[in-house]
Amino acid sequence: MADEKRRFSRIFFNVQAKIAINGTVYTVERIANLSIGGCLLEVEKEFAPGTNCTFTIVLPGMAPEVEIQGEIVRTGDGELGLKFTTIEPENLFHLQNIIRYNAEDPDAIEEEIDEHPGLK
Repeated sequence: MADEKRRFSRIFFNVQAKIAINGTVYTVERIANLSIGGCLLEVEKEFAPGTNCTFTIVLPGMAPEVEIQGEIVRTGDGELGLKFTTIEPENLFHLQNIIRYNAEDPDAIEEEIDEHPGLK
């Protein structure tokens, strides 16, 4: 079995998102999985790896939305892998809480947050 390269646990988070690329905003019906460091989105369109974008988690009935700058790391087969690169402290706080409260093992998430207080 291959070594796991991920530094952050993934959660399943079935909500809509938006991704803005080169001035065009695309609606994503479902976030396949989400972590402190990135996400996997279900998309039909393919984008070039290395493309910068703005990713927004749409939280129905809640404000504000969580906005994160990212870079596309892979695309294909109806999926887009996104690495988060920049996030404002308030949005990081919201992202961390989303991960904490939806994780199967909140203690493991807490350790990850303590070990990696930012995105890197």
